[in-house]
Amino acid sequence: MGLLKSSLLIISLGASSAFMHAHEFRAVIIDTASNNPVSSARVLLAPKKEGKLECTLDTSLTGISNQSGEVRLQNVQPGEYVVFYNVSGVLKSGLNGKVVKYDRVGNDDYAKAIRNSLGPLVALKGSNLGIVDGLICVNNGHMYAVDSDLAMIISEGKLLQIHIPITGNDPVKIFINTAIGK
Repeated sequence: MGLLKSSLLIISLGASSAFMHAHEFRAVIIDTASNNPVSSARVLLAPKKEGKLECTLDTSLTGISNQSGEVRLQNVQPGEYVVFYNVSGVLKSGLNGKVVKYDRVGNDDYAKAIRNSLGPLVALKGSNLGIVDGLICVNNGHMYAVDSDLAMIISEGKLLQIHIPITGNDPVKIFINTAIGK
């Protein structure tokens, strides 16, 4: 897998008309180098465990982008989710139900906890290293779990999480630059 292209992932969510508490989740993936949509990319939402810095990969909360670069997930329940993605579109076997821990243990940074959950990590091109809680780690950017073929977005030293509200229908949009290429 080459790590050369840059992509822009736009994530928005709004209320589904069919379910009062469930939402439709939308993501649009655009290659920022060419400004073209990225088809066949995968987005996966992992529910965060309440009160813990961990989430569980749920392969039912995943979608593949179409020719327009759009991913749609129907009936996403309210809560906190960690966003994972890849541009290969492949979902490795054995990921469903896998718990990903990202808390700091002792003198180790959060990346060690993630490595213990998902295997070797690399910081992707354009990621900024910094000091978080006295430890050098990716402060802003992306980490890619090589064995799992999943990337994570890091913002201010933490994994990107989104909040699906219980009520309302106003869309939430975030823009994510990534350095993963097909």
